[in-house]
This record gives sequence, C-alpha cells and structure tokens, in this order.
Amino acid sequence: MELGDFVGKPCKSRVAFEFRPKREVKIDLAAAGEALRKEFSIELESKLLLIVGIESHRVSIFPSGKILVRGEREEAKARKLAEKIVKYFGQKGGAKSFIKS
Repeated sequence: MELGDFVGKPCKSRVAFEFRPKREVKIDLAAAGEALRKEFSIELESKLLLIVGIESHRVSIFPSGKILVRGEREEAKARKLAEKIVKYFGQKGGAKSFIKS
C-alpha cells in the first residue's frame, strides 16, 4: 500500500489534511500500534483510533484506513507525514500484518 492508494483533501473542520483509502480496508489498530511504536510515539491507542506523534504533529489512524494529519496547513508537508505512515504499512511486519481482509 502506498499514498497513491489514498485520496487526500483538506479537513473542513480543523487545520488538518485527511487521506482516505481508495478501496475499502479494515485496520487492526492494536497490531498497527505495536508495529508503529518501533519508530513513532504512540499518543493514544483504542479500538476506534490510534494517534501517532510525528515531527510535532499528531497523525490519527482510523480502522477504516483514514489518516488525519493534524496541525498542518500545507498539503505537501501533510502528504510527507502521511507517506511515513503509509510507507511503514508496506514494510515487512507492516500493513499486511494489520490490514484485515
């Protein structure tokens, strides 16, 4: 999975960018948190939401695969932060281990 598999747009309700998968996916947030914890700071972990700290930003990951990059007004910067998460999905022990069919 790569960021090209997502549609990105500014969030209407806050300073943030939202990236949604083009196809339906289901993320196992517990497994995602375990894998992402190796490289990033996990700020919140629940069945409904995973919040990851990256470069002074908060990135929320939802079971639907939606990624919300908060606190960034520039799309290019938000895209780079989202890519860090999505690239990790494609690594060994990454997405395939926490994307449910």
